[in-house]
Amino acid sequence: MPTLALLFLGAGFLALIPKISAQEAPAENPLRVAEQSFVFDDTAAGLETVGSSSSIWTVVRMVLTLALAAAAVYGVVFMIKKSAKRTDVKDPFLKILASAHLGSNRYAHVVSVGSKAWLLGSSDGGVNLIGEIDDNDILNAMLLEDSRKSAETAGGRLTDFISMLRRQGAPAESGAPGADEIRKRRERLKGL
Repeated sequence: MPTLALLFLGAGFLALIPKISAQEAPAENPLRVAEQSFVFDDTAAGLETVGSSSSIWTVVRMVLTLALAAAAVYGVVFMIKKSAKRTDVKDPFLKILASAHLGSNRYAHVVSVGSKAWLLGSSDGGVNLIGEIDDNDILNAMLLEDSRKSAETAGGRLTDFISMLRRQGAPAESGAPGADEIRKRRERLKGL
């Protein structure tokens, strides 16, 4: 809404600027001017020059108009982005455990509700039930992986440094370093 208010304020300001003409109307009818009064040399002695103040106002008006147009375009793009933003509703009971792109707008999804899961196929034509997943081991592994991912990225942040390293593909160490490892690190640091 501040964008619209700014647009109306700018339009009102431009409406208050008086219209400036580039030339004044000639005092006499140009058809009745005698041929002898025309000057055909480099000096335009008989021509009036437009004042520099009117050209400055023309430039200022042009810049303000362009700024107003740019603000209007920015406001329209902002409103379109805001209205097109998809809200991702989290339902604690309905979960998409896995998805696979099969090509050309075709996907396979594993969707669970509570302790049951189904394999669904989706395309431009709609969503079709392929089958129910009966294997509890696979279902539990998918639910565990889904809960691990949601715990890892709670609020958009990773929970700890080891999780962040695992996400980047680095192997995480399983235990504390031994005495030999600590001595090697100490010697390496002393050498610096």
